[in-house]
Order: sequence, then C-alpha cells, then structure tokens
Amino acid sequence: MERRPTRALIGVLTAAVTVLAAGCVAIPTDSSPQPMKSFDRRPAAPPPPRPDASMDPEAAVHAFLRATADPTAAHSAARAFLTQDSGARWDDRGDTAVLSNINVLLESRTDNDARVRIVGDNTASLKVNGQLLPATGRVEASLKLAHTSAGWRIDGPLPTGVLLDRTQFESTYRLVTLYFTDRGHQRLVGDPRWFFGGQVSTSSVVARMLAGPSIDLEQSVGSAIGPKTQLGEVTRRDQGGVRINLTDGGAPSDADRQLMAAQIVWTLSSADAPAPYEVILDGQPLLRDHPDGLQLAQVQRYSPTALTGQDEKLDVISGGTLSSVEPNALRPVGGNLNDGRIVASASLSHDRSRVAAVRAARPDRPTAAPDVGEVTDEPSTGGTASLVTGPYGGAVTQLDTGTTITRPSFGADSEIWAVVDGRPTRWAPGGADPRGAVADTTELAALAHGPITDLQVSPDGVRVALIVGGQVIFAVIGTGDDGRLVLAHPRFAAFNIGNRAVALDWASPTTLVVGRDAAETPVTQVPISGLPAAGLVTGNLAPPVRAVAANLSATYVADTRGVLMLSSSTRDRDQTWVDVPAAKGADMVPVLP
Repeated sequence: MERRPTRALIGVLTAAVTVLAAGCVAIPTDSSPQPMKSFDRRPAAPPPPRPDASMDPEAAVHAFLRATADPTAAHSAARAFLTQDSGARWDDRGDTAVLSNINVLLESRTDNDARVRIVGDNTASLKVNGQLLPATGRVEASLKLAHTSAGWRIDGPLPTGVLLDRTQFESTYRLVTLYFTDRGHQRLVGDPRWFFGGQVSTSSVVARMLAGPSIDLEQSVGSAIGPKTQLGEVTRRDQGGVRINLTDGGAPSDADRQLMAAQIVWTLSSADAPAPYEVILDGQPLLRDHPDGLQLAQVQRYSPTALTGQDEKLDVISGGTLSSVEPNALRPVGGNLNDGRIVASASLSHDRSRVAAVRAARPDRPTAAPDVGEVTDEPSTGGTASLVTGPYGGAVTQLDTGTTITRPSFGADSEIWAVVDGRPTRWAPGGADPRGAVADTTELAALAHGPITDLQVSPDGVRVALIVGGQVIFAVIGTGDDGRLVLAHPRFAAFNIGNRAVALDWASPTTLVVGRDAAETPVTQVPISGLPAAGLVTGNLAPPVRAVAANLSATYVADTRGVLMLSSSTRDRDQTWVDVPAAKGADMVPVLP
C-alpha cells in the first residue's frame, strides 16, 4: 500500500506558514470542449534545476520550489538547495501544496545569511498517492538561508511536506486515470492520478492501481483484482508491447478475469504504455483466448464512456412542453407527460428509453429552495411540483411531490435522483421504494451553505456534481456505517470557478460542463482531476446562460436567444456557438440523455 500522509503541510516549528483568505482566480477562456482526452501526451519531464554559485537568495529559493517537482530519492534534487543540517531535518512526507503567483521577498541579508518570505496562492493539494485536490487561500513561509562555499543554501526549518511551483507541476507531471469497478462489478470507474514525468512507467502505474483507490472512493468502488495480488516482473516484449506478471491472484472467475483485463488495459492505455499488454496471472495468461496480449479492442465493452451519450439527438423544453428537435421543427413527446401541468425540467436515461421530469403549476411567484441541511424529518406530502417518470413517449407516473424539486438525473443503473425540498433523494428503478432513499448530507452542509439547485449523477454512477449556493461541488455516492445513503467526501470542484453557477451536466465520467451567470466566462469545463476550470469559447453567446446539456459529442446551452451547440469534434479555437434552428426562443431548455 502507498504511504498515507501523516503530517500537515501548514504550520511547523518556527517556519511561519499561514493560510489566508483569497478571492476567486480568473478562469482561462476560449478553450475548446475536450471531454474525450484524459491528458496530453508529453515528452519526458525536463531536468530539475541545480544550485548555482551565482544565484542570489531569491533565485535559489525560486529554483528550490521548482526542484521540489521531482520526488525521486526523497526529493534529492530539492535537497541540493539545502544545507546538510537542514536537509537532514526536512520532512518531505505528506501533501504537496501547488502554488501559483509565487513571490520570494527578501526580508534581510548580510554577507553570511539571509531571510526571505515566500508568498503564493494555494491552488491544489497533491496527495502522496497522486490525487490532486483543488485548494484555495494564501500560503506564506519564512525561510533562512546561509552563504556557503558553494553558494546560497536554505538553512533552518522548512514546512513539513512540499511547496511546489504550479508552472513546474504543469510541465513535469502527467495525468493517468486508474480504473477500478463499481461495487456491482458492472462497469469501470476512473480515479485520476498525477505522476511525475520521470516516474511514469508500466510498473509504477500498475503498482499504484494495485495499491487501491483514492480515499474518497474506497467505500464506493471495487476491483476485480484480488486484494493480495502482487506485481512481479514487468518487461518489454521483443515483438512489441509489455509483459506484466502478477502473482497471488487467487482463483478469479472468467467474468472477473475479463474485468481485470479491462481495468489493466484501460489504465495502461491512459498511461500511453505500448500495447499489446501480455498479462500473466500466476504463470498463465490472464485471458486464455488472448495469450499474445490484450488491446483496447478486446475490452471495448467495458469502455469507461459506454454510458455517456454520443449522439446529437436533442430534446428541448419550450413553453412547458418536452419536444424532440427535428431538422426544422419541434415535435412534442408522446404519452401523457405534456398533458396538463407544465414541464419545468427533464432528464433522459442513457439509452433514451425513459424520461424523468418535474411538472409544476404556473406559480404566482417562485419558491426558494431550502439551504442544504435545512430539511424536515418527514417526507413531503404535497406541493406545487411533482416528479414523474415513465417510458419515453409513454405514460408517466408520479414519484414524489414538493415545493421545490431540482432537475432529475438518471444514475448508471437507471435509478432516479432529485433534490426534493432540500433532500437529495434516490429512487430505485421499477419504483420498489416509492418514498425513495434520502441521502445524508451532513458532510455537504459542513462544506457549503445555500440551497441545492442542481444535482447530476456522473455516467459511471459513483459521483455527483451539485450546485450549492452557486458553488460547484463534487461528492461521492456512498453508504454510511448505518447502511444509509450518503453523499460523502464533498469538495469544491475547482479553485477558480466562483459561486455563480446556475446549471451543470456531465460531458463524460471525468468532465463537467457548467453554466454560469457571468458575462466573461458563461460556460466552463471542470475536470475531476483537480485541474482548474477552463472557460469554453464565448463567440455568438448572448449571456446569461440558463441551462446546459453535454455529452461526448457536443455541448448545448440556452442563452437569451435560444439553444446553441458547440461541437467537441473540432479543436479550432476560432469556433463559435451555432444556433439550433428549431430551438430559438428565450424559454428553451436543452435536454440530452
């Protein structure tokens, strides 16, 4: 198993490290939608800087903060900037604070010693297992330097853990998605990790996968690979590809062998390891009918994006009616969904076979949703809105009623989620429990305050994205010790997205699209990998954006003029949003599976 962090980064002995409140950082703009790619293939990481006798104290500290990117041999490259005593005392275990906008300020200097103050914006925390979590705040640290015969060296106590310059992180680390399974062993679930470029190898990637999922996923995912499985020799094959030896794998069933193969192949493909992958389990080919190795074609049925829509068949809500979009017209969906009350919001199952919708009377004035955690113990017995579900184009039946109900969302197993009067609730397919299961939001309420105005389940069924008081939050769907449904390990989605989100949708299991009430960056992409939000192009948009719908092929938004589309098949930075001809009008809302 990998070593867990044992000490906090901020605050140690006399090293003054302070986290201060910081404002929202600007979102990069004019990015094209890129939900398909896990990472950009990069050349080998550049070598870390080395001490130079000509460096002044400030330059030496800047170089030290770049050298910390290389964790090899207990950060030996960074320790070269320390005196022998300081190097022996520095505890580099624990998390790495990834800082941007770093300033190194000289506070005092003599011929023999100097004192500097590091000031930077904390943008992320890199865990020892490679998980990157967004962070905010201001980091300050005071360092003492001594002038030696070899030049200036940091002398004296350092903060526990590591401080790292973000620009160096971006140029030296690569993102690899490790794949585990859902608890039912039906599909793959991605767990993004960051590897130092000099340590991305087949051995290191498989070893990290065998070490298990990130802490937040431990209770929500599984693995077809036995818990006692050990990594043996990994070698390059003369005929191409790699041979991976695994031992102590137990006696997996044929189904588990298939899923093991899928986990390994999709993970190594994410790492850009050369295929084919010849996986040997306890001396025998993992899949006996593929003794010469495995490629993506053999495990395509387990594609991580299998449940993510890829067609551009669009529905819209207009004037309270759900309609399918034809080339030049809207066709109301059949059945009884559009009878009587207005359709306020809707969601389609991944295969378009079922619909869930919120229907409401036309209120005299809108009703505000309660803050997260501010709910009653009793289920709703009535209200102005009703949640209905049924076959697409068929007869719908009522699941629940409430004063406020958010846009519904289908889970990976066709379960339905919605927030009813502040309660995130899940209904099993088939209506086995008409009351639904209300999720425990204790952790969520401790993180963010305000009403939950949107909740969407990721295509793999393991995570949810929520808007709470305008802030975008990721959480993991789990089960508490008492067996109760819980939204666990909530975290802010990105350090730079602010609190003006109005709508969101999953473009893929690892990428979220967010609509914001903002003129400068009304539509952004947010990855689950810990990277900052990136604004999509703004050409032809007429903010504010009121709704979004996304899949692997396209992103749709509703602005003040109607529905527009941005294709993911184009990487042209000069592209613009294109009108959907049949969906013009200020009341349009796009709907995708």
